[in-house]
Amino acid sequence: MDIDIHLGGRLRDRRLLLNWTQGELGIAIGVGSRQIQKYECGLIGMSASRLWRLSQALDVSLSYFYAGLEDR
Repeated sequence: MDIDIHLGGRLRDRRLLLNWTQGELGIAIGVGSRQIQKYECGLIGMSASRLWRLSQALDVSLSYFYAGLEDR
């Protein structure tokens, strides 16, 4: 499995759990909703700094995004 798809899926799951729109999350980290959409679909990768900002905004550890990856 492609890591960008896995990270994007984890991102989407957490965002939906918090009942946030892509736009709301984008505002929280300083990007547009289309950028969030691309991350969630695995179309583009996330830099370490962007993943850090996402973890802070979504109130999760960095390891949250990688959970389950080793099982695939």
